[in-house]
Amino acid sequence: MEEKRLSFFKWLGLALLFIVLPSAVAVVLSFSVPYYILHDMTLANALSTIIFILGFGVSAIYFNRYLESRGLITPFMKRVSITILPDSGQPIDEKYIKSFEARLKFAKGEEYIKLLAMLGMMYLQNAVAYDNKDFYLRAKEYLSRAEEAIEGKSVGSETKLFVDNLRSKIETYKYRFGES
Repeated sequence: MEEKRLSFFKWLGLALLFIVLPSAVAVVLSFSVPYYILHDMTLANALSTIIFILGFGVSAIYFNRYLESRGLITPFMKRVSITILPDSGQPIDEKYIKSFEARLKFAKGEEYIKLLAMLGMMYLQNAVAYDNKDFYLRAKEYLSRAEEAIEGKSVGSETKLFVDNLRSKIETYKYRFGES
């Protein structure tokens, strides 16, 4: 839930580790094999160029997903702020919601419960904005997962407030989506 801003040097180190190192290894291997075994310079150059482009692209995509899943903000990213308020009628971008869902894999303890409640609230907001019962049911699913995760644990008042707020908002909109 808490996003951490990376310094330029930490970002550079991670970029070197995730993008440059795998790309360099791929280029060296893809050049060396055709050149030293087949003794074909043209094939070695063409193959190493293609492998470099593919390796760089795949590594960059994986690096971006790694940053998103860990909630890390690079020095080049703009901070996006949204208002999570189902009464507003404004939908939340599905891509933004998916980034929060990706962070669920790495969250633990209270952080996990807060993310579940926030995701439930986001889906509830989209349910109200689009008048979509599927989003409402997904919000209820996240509420039940949050209640299940909170059961038998000692959590802070902020976490309880997140879950209680989601529960009350779902109660408010249940008649709108045909539940009694």
